[in-house]
Formats: sequence, C-alpha cells, structure tokens
Amino acid sequence: MESKQSRGRPKKVDETAVHQAVLNQFWEKGYAGTSLSDLSKAARISRPSLYELFGDKQAMYLASLDTVEAQLSTALAATLSGGAPIAEELTNFFDTAIMLFVSGLEPRGCLIMCTAPAEAVSDGAIRTHLASAIGQLDTAFARRFDGAQTNGEIPSAPAPAVLAHIATAMLQSIALRARSGTDASELRIMAREMIGLLTAPNQAG
Repeated sequence: MESKQSRGRPKKVDETAVHQAVLNQFWEKGYAGTSLSDLSKAARISRPSLYELFGDKQAMYLASLDTVEAQLSTALAATLSGGAPIAEELTNFFDTAIMLFVSGLEPRGCLIMCTAPAEAVSDGAIRTHLASAIGQLDTAFARRFDGAQTNGEIPSAPAPAVLAHIATAMLQSIALRARSGTDASELRIMAREMIGLLTAPNQAG
C-alpha cells in the first residue's frame, strides 16, 4: 500500500538545480538566444513545470539577474573590506571575477554585463537590473577608494567616484574580453596594470 502511494506521488523538483540550469542557459546564450525549449531541456523538467516554478521567460531571466547581483554583493563585501592594502583587495576581487568570467564550457563573461545591455534598450525591468548592478559596483569601489584616500594610501585626487567609474568600466571591459575568448592570464595582466594606475601611492609622504 505504501509503495503504491509512493509510485503515484509526483517527483519532487530540485528548485535550486533548476534555477542554476536556467541561469546557465541565459548566461551562455543570452536572453533572446535562449528558447523555452532550451530552458526546459537544460532544467530537465517540462515547460508547464518551469512556468509553475518561475513564471514566464522574462521572470526566469530576472530571477537569474537577481542571483548574480546577490553574488556580486557578497564578493564586493568580502574582498573590499578595507582589511588589506587597496591594491591587494582590488587584485583579489578582479582575480575572482576573471575566474568566473572564463568558467563554463566556453568563456562566458558576466551574465549581467554581457547579456543585459542588448535587452535593456526595450525592457525597463532588465534596464533597472543593469543599472542596479553598475550602481552597486560604483558604490563599493568609491567607498574603498575614499577609505584609501582618507588614510593617505593613495592621492586625494581624482575623486573616489571618478576612480570608481574607471574600475567599473575596467570590469565591464574584462567581462566582454573574456566572452570574446581572451585568455585569463592576459585578463589578469590587464587588471593589474589598471589597478597599478588607480592605486599609485601618494608621493607626498
């Protein structure tokens, strides 16, 4: 009797695994390039089950962006804490990002920076997520540069916001270069060169 009920019970879906499979599909193919069939096949569940779990295709994509934004926030907090020299912290952050950007069967860059811009033109919700991620980077970088200027580690000019914009632009460039196939070692060299320029020590002391 017990085994009969067990056989009739619907198979439990691993929502975490499904969500990761959906995220990976969007990361590799972009929003427009990913079909519902791609998502269903990758997640190994039916389309109706996907809709039941996450809603429509846009909702699935936005949920994926949310996940990456949360991961970004965690990485920024962990690496730019002010507990080590700024050059060392920036190097750790960019090394971590580069490892992620070249992961996958093919180098994928950043889900947000490499797939959201094309959709942001016509989709307000995606545009909001893209702006949020950029703002999160700008704020974290500016806070760290401000701390480094306050303690005399780097010169007091340019302003922290300007340095932050450069650092964010560098991360975006590295993400795109990673997606285009640039080798990780070359990306690390680029990052270190720019970090060296942004964190040149204050010569006044």
